[in-house]
Amino acid sequence: MEKHSTKWMPDENSIGELFNTFPELNVRQVARAMGVNETLMQQYVNGAKRPSTERRAQIESYLHRLAERLAAVRLM
Repeated sequence: MEKHSTKWMPDENSIGELFNTFPELNVRQVARAMGVNETLMQQYVNGAKRPSTERRAQIESYLHRLAERLAAVRLM
């Protein structure tokens, strides 16, 4: 059973809020899969640094692709 709300309302630090809302997402693994420095991604999540508009779009695009891959999973 899902214990997290499926409605996600971003705040000023939308990347941090995203990872807090979906703790199933591992910051380090997402960073590695994207080819982004893990420490830098953690700084985005913590709000210590703000990603550029381009980087924010890359993160969003990666997460959408991941969601598509997950949606295609068929367990037998």
